[in-house]
Order: sequence, then structure tokens, then C-alpha cells
Amino acid sequence: MRILSIFALSITLFILSTTFSFALIKLDEESVDLAIKYGIQSKDMPTKNILSSNWLNDGTGRILNIYSPFIQVALKTTDQNSTGKMEEDIKTIKKRLYSKIDRIKEKNEVRFLIALYGDTEDFANNYKAQIVDINEYEGQKKKIIKPKKTNAQKVAEKDNFFPAHPFSAVNCYIFKFDNLFDLKEYYFILTNETGEEVKYKINNNEIF
Repeated sequence: MRILSIFALSITLFILSTTFSFALIKLDEESVDLAIKYGIQSKDMPTKNILSSNWLNDGTGRILNIYSPFIQVALKTTDQNSTGKMEEDIKTIKKRLYSKIDRIKEKNEVRFLIALYGDTEDFANNYKAQIVDINEYEGQKKKIIKPKKTNAQKVAEKDNFFPAHPFSAVNCYIFKFDNLFDLKEYYFILTNETGEEVKYKINNNEIF
């Protein structure tokens, strides 16, 4: 855990030296190296710890995981063999994972995975996602950012975590990175056919 805390500081310093206002990291040669280093140092740690501030809990058990391009590269690295010589390992792993990293860079997307609870097997199919700038949320005219793709779990699983809502599912909402990068604070909002709303306040200065 101390290693991750120290490394979180190095990520912060990197952010301050490159993007200044925003912490959602664009992938270039330098940030890819940093993501690989993060993955190496996070080896054998739970995904929750690796996600760090990209893991959010609204207090009801509905967990939101944000998989930015940076995190996607880091997670590809965690199962790679390393020698303990960091610079050498970064070069070797980068070469080994070249095609996968190139694909992540080409897609350039942010994935929002959220665990939901409901009353029927197909409840998760009814949740739609959108992102709204926090400064425009209350206004009549607001720019709504919709996902480029939605992967909803068609058949939910039986779950005893919430007896009142016996089914659980995980949905994935995929957004274009460039649509989110210039935002500072925004709401990630889910709504279903009854109008029920699940809302997360996200600050781009706090995720990576």
C-alpha cells in the first residue's frame, strides 16, 4: 500500500507537469511508460486498489469503476514478468504489449463499469447513461454527452446482498476520451424506465 501511495504522488507530479488543469491522462510515450510502471508496481494488488480514485461507491453498494486509457494500459501490465530493473522492464513490456497498447491508444475511450441491483432478471437493460457538465446540470439548455457504446448485462444474477433487490448486474458504458478530457467536474447519470436516477459526481482532477 505504501508503494501505491508513493506512486500516486509521482502520478500527481506527472499530471502537474504535463496537463496542468486536468488529471485525466492522455496517452503518449511518456504516459504509457508511467502506466506500465504503475502496473509493474501494482502487481498482485486487488483491482480496487489499482483503480484507486477511479473506484467510486455511492454508499448504496452500487460501485462505479472508471477505466481510462491509462488504467487500461496499467492493468495489461500487472500480469507481465519483470526483472526488478524498472527502465529495462518498461522497455521490454512496452515492446511485448505493443499491439495491445496501440489498440488502446487507437480506441481512446473511457469505460464506466457499474454494479447495479434490481428486481427482475432483465432490469439492467433499462438503464441509460449520460454525462453532463456540473455547471450545466440545472440549466434548461445543457450539453448531454452520450456513450458511443453500451454493454448492458441482459440477464442479471441472483444476489443476496440486497434482499429487497434480489438481482445484480454489471453494465459498461463507453465514452470517447476526447469528449470528457476538457471537462473539470461532471455528473455520470444513469436513469431507468421509471425515472429512477443514479448519479455520480466526478472531478477530472481526481481520476487518472
